[in-house]
Amino acid sequence: MKRFRFLCAALAGTFVYVLISLSGGRDGFWAKQQLQEQKRLLSARTQEIQNITDSLELEFKALDKDPDVIAAFARKLGYIKSGEKIVKINGLDSDTVFHFKTGIPLKATEPYTLPEWFCKGFALVVFVIVYVLLILDDYRKGRFTKKRTTVQGIPIYDLPQV
Repeated sequence: MKRFRFLCAALAGTFVYVLISLSGGRDGFWAKQQLQEQKRLLSARTQEIQNITDSLELEFKALDKDPDVIAAFARKLGYIKSGEKIVKINGLDSDTVFHFKTGIPLKATEPYTLPEWFCKGFALVVFVIVYVLLILDDYRKGRFTKKRTTVQGIPIYDLPQV
């Protein structure tokens, strides 16, 4: 029965360790869920950046090939063709600075997990509790008392005969 007690307690401790480690450990379900959420956010950011890249490529091609687009862009910057006259109106700001939306930088963060020492410590506590409970159960059932028979006042222990 001693081995059975120890093995049952070890089984319970190991089971608790595996359960905690699978749910909240470094490679557990909780960490996997957090990483999936980060992956979703990064995928959304990637799509935004791809849209910005596509619009900038179209603008570049238009500026590279079409002279009318070049002239319109130059007018926005304040340049004129020869023969044109500049009319400046007081109170209106000329917005010559272009701001392109480039997205928000996003860094991957380490997922929150339960530390390994916590998983192992909790499993050890469960092992000790189960082992003590099994010992107390055996003690309650009387498996620790030695059988004695008395013959006329002399205690005789029940020993195996050789």
